Amino acid sequence: MDKKELLKLLINVPEEDQTTEFKRLGGENAVRKIVETIVAMANAEGGTIVLGVDDPEKTDKKGLDRLFGIEESKENFDAIGREIQKVIPPLSGIWPPQIIFIEEIKKSIALVFIPKCNDDFRHFNNKVILRQQKSNIELNPHEVVTFSYAKGFKRADIELVKVDFSLLDTSYYHEWKNSRKILETDIKDVLEKTGLARKDDQNYLLPTRAAVLLFAEYPTNLMDTKCTIRIFQYSGKIEKIGNTPNLVSVPETMHGPIIKIINDAQEFVLRLLRAGITIPHSGFINKYKIPERAIKEAITNAVIHRDYFLKRDIEIKVFEDRIEIENPGLLPFNITASNIGKVRADGYRNDLLVKILREYSNRPNLDQNEGVRAMRAEMKAQNLYPPIFITYPHLKDSVRVVLINEFVATEWQKISDYLEKNKYIANAEARKITGTEQRDKMTQIFKKWVEQGLIVQIKPQSGYVKETKYRLPNNNEIETRKFTR
Repeated sequence: MDKKELLKLLINVPEEDQTTEFKRLGGENAVRKIVETIVAMANAEGGTIVLGVDDPEKTDKKGLDRLFGIEESKENFDAIGREIQKVIPPLSGIWPPQIIFIEEIKKSIALVFIPKCNDDFRHFNNKVILRQQKSNIELNPHEVVTFSYAKGFKRADIELVKVDFSLLDTSYYHEWKNSRKILETDIKDVLEKTGLARKDDQNYLLPTRAAVLLFAEYPTNLMDTKCTIRIFQYSGKIEKIGNTPNLVSVPETMHGPIIKIINDAQEFVLRLLRAGITIPHSGFINKYKIPERAIKEAITNAVIHRDYFLKRDIEIKVFEDRIEIENPGLLPFNITASNIGKVRADGYRNDLLVKILREYSNRPNLDQNEGVRAMRAEMKAQNLYPPIFITYPHLKDSVRVVLINEFVATEWQKISDYLEKNKYIANAEARKITGTEQRDKMTQIFKKWVEQGLIVQIKPQSGYVKETKYRLPNNNEIETRKFTR
């Protein structure tokens, strides 16, 4: 991307979001607000701050008129660099920012690239600040602990739990032990040598939470947590709550060690899909087109990578037009909703669990970063829409995977390809590239995609309908690192 393309991208961004913010350097408390946003983005999904450009939603100015440049206050610009040094632990590599001189107006803008923190929260002025959709919040001590587990900074799987070792001496334990070709007979020695048990501060040997999750027959009853899978099937396309819920039957709950609940949940959901569901008022039986492997991978990922600190079960909801799989915990380490399945994670929230599960002869996955890639490939092969990943800030502390039971519209590939390259699209542009003549028809297509979560609608500040734009839900990062001078 050259400077001209980059500038066009920046001035055409219609709104700020979780990973994009524009900041002028003038004004009261500008330095503090900018550094707080840097920290907030680092503590969330990372992002880009454009210094010297006004917020498109707070000004009537258009195009280059929104650019005030870092020259508006060189003193504040220098002060930002000094204040960043006060962030604990340090945020390295983000300052000085990339500076771009705009010849047409003889002013410079600066781009601050903020990576997602993958080891711990960053503090500024003794505060932990977290980015929301378009604003920042300060976390209280309880929220810091909860989010630390949800983001993978703290690991629940290695924590010690007071569970008797005899309750772990099950067929599931022996299956794993035989697969590893372990000859020792004392379960305590085996678990201690493999990291599944450790001595506490009083020198008592205790199993880890991972050991209980892996081998106990009823782990959710032995620990102060929830670790089952609950499966709900609904009549229709929405969940109705009240005196007449639209559940097809009593929710099914999967209990047991991890490898069992993965298999049980997969088999149960696949049976539902094969049988189909009767659509209300028509008697028509809707058949599901979602590939079996996509279902299996989504369930496996949910169980392996969930946060076992949160006292919440995994929920699988089967609707007429989609399947939703929601698991406690946020995307950990370097993984974001925009790069999931495209880059390999720097680590695992449940590293001990992953290591042990891949030692089973009938392991549920290969631990080769294949899950999300396989889901996308399977859905595409069946001409279905790609999986949708919904997480913070839309969900406070969980990740939801949505698999839509519908063949893609003929317009989808052209629109999605355009959005991958250009970020935003309006109705007029969409009609040109799809050959759709009627504006109302294109509007209805967009409306349906918005309702399904495939795209996001951006309403203009002016209220002028023709200026409404759309983007992919997880394609909101300014990829300005490709800028060439």
